Amino acid sequence: MLKKYTDWHKRLTPFKRLGVSFILNWFYWLIAWLIADQFFFEEKHSIQYHLFHATWMSFIMTMPFNWKKIKELFKFKRNLNP
Repeated sequence: MLKKYTDWHKRLTPFKRLGVSFILNWFYWLIAWLIADQFFFEEKHSIQYHLFHATWMSFIMTMPFNWKKIKELFKFKRNLNP
């Protein structure tokens, strides 16, 4: 199963790979916050709280580890010929 995912992931464009990385991170952090809320926090938080923190952590974890790819994807391309 992991080989199928790896092969599929290699065929994606760099922009789609970045999106998949963000989404997988997002699901991971959403589940982590829900588990932490259930077992470790005394006060229960709303779903909006969990969605916000999952999104924020996904950005924080995706951006630094993929910075070179992000710079290449969003690099401004100038046409030097008039």
